[in-house]
Amino acid sequence: MNALALELLGVAKEYLGPAAPAFLSRELHALGVSANTVETTHVLPLAERARQTASQVMGSKKAGEFAQALAQRGGRLGQPRVAGDHRLASEAAAKLFVSGHLRQAEAAYRELVRKYADVDAIGGLARTLQSLEDSAAALSVLREGAGAFARKGDRVSAIALLGVAVEIAPRDLAAHRRLAAALANQGDLISACEEYGRFIDVALRERDTRRAWLELAYGRETLGDLPKLLAIADRVAAAQGGAMPTPPPPARVAATLSTPATPRPVPPAPAAITAAPAAKPAAPAPTIPTPTPTVAAPASSLSREAAIEAQHRSALAAAVQARTHPQAQASSAVVLKNAETMTHAEHSDLVDPAQLLARAGLNGKPMVHSAPAPKPRRLAMPPVDVETELARLTTRGNVAEDVAVADVRATILIGAHDPRAPEAALDAARKLMALHKLHAASDVLLDFIGAGFADREAQRLLIEVNCELGRRETAREKCQLLGTAYRLDGQGAVAEDVERLARIL
Repeated sequence: MNALALELLGVAKEYLGPAAPAFLSRELHALGVSANTVETTHVLPLAERARQTASQVMGSKKAGEFAQALAQRGGRLGQPRVAGDHRLASEAAAKLFVSGHLRQAEAAYRELVRKYADVDAIGGLARTLQSLEDSAAALSVLREGAGAFARKGDRVSAIALLGVAVEIAPRDLAAHRRLAAALANQGDLISACEEYGRFIDVALRERDTRRAWLELAYGRETLGDLPKLLAIADRVAAAQGGAMPTPPPPARVAATLSTPATPRPVPPAPAAITAAPAAKPAAPAPTIPTPTPTVAAPASSLSREAAIEAQHRSALAAAVQARTHPQAQASSAVVLKNAETMTHAEHSDLVDPAQLLARAGLNGKPMVHSAPAPKPRRLAMPPVDVETELARLTTRGNVAEDVAVADVRATILIGAHDPRAPEAALDAARKLMALHKLHAASDVLLDFIGAGFADREAQRLLIEVNCELGRRETAREKCQLLGTAYRLDGQGAVAEDVERLARIL
């Protein structure tokens, strides 16, 4: 037990008495740490859990005092201050949080995020929103903060915020994969494997073995066959009884005319019928086997099932042969000897079956070819005034509508090959990605690149979008091309980062 755990145990004994050791051990285990590994970063979550648990026993007021005492004694609120920092404001927000004044704590943390936007402020705001049962807003705050730190190159802070995200929402797939990818990009493959193991354990606790197998396959595809992932595979197999997920049943193909239908097993005849004497002696070799009233042995039933399965396989092979080699069907070749292929692009005047048969050459009459209908002339569209179209786009203060306006503005400027198109396209793509509208962001970037604009930032954003959408092969190829382009531009350090990302993907 380290010094911090001893301090926390002393506070717990003041409020809980002899039950303090068991209470502290249970709460630390729920946070994923022990009395030997607890750190100051765990004190604030511990205080919040203690307040919620103890309020059921000692009341809200006493539980709030208990949580505040844990936070103060744990060193969270008693660290030495540095001149010019904002620790006093952070301490005030933390006091509001642990005492249960969540709305005031939310306002205080939002002000800290607006002014400083550090890890403690963003994490505190997310935990406060989670306590207010607004998990979506908490995850959004953490995702935006991690993205901002990643763009600045501060990977440590980004990973810290993503760690808070998976702590708040252990089942959130996006937060889990972002954290695993960030750890892998930093080169910490062991921690990335541990994150995959944590998510898979959550799925196994919920008896969702299918989700566990899928995530394990994704992790092995991303990181490779590492020993830790292979150990996780053994754990998942043991949880499922050593069996892989049941594959879907094979598709049944209807038997063709050349394939005889398989006779269904007929139930045994009644006793009155079987006891009647036969008029003629039974033939020694009947052509059609008749079912006997005796019960078949297990071996015969297995052989019958194998014969049925072989029958379906032969039917499937016949269907594949008919699809892939139509010239082998002699009857079709004769019937369709003088037929013509009509596509949807041709203008035809087929209005009755007689004309259809005449064109196919099946009624013995000469084929009639109708003259193609004249195509209507397309009127030229008047020229578009870009400034007039842009003037019609007005923002209304709503985030979703503003993003839609930015998207339309970028589309107009890209179509007009306006010099303002690069800035507008990148701005629209970033706003769409912030709202997690990845397909729309991909469309904007593809239109921008397809219009002939050469911009490295657009290529980088497109790689990020492809990674989010799961298009890893496309993202890997674009990383290789972008790395080559950066080397040609003389930016070797940036090219190495991009090529490293391609190797990870």
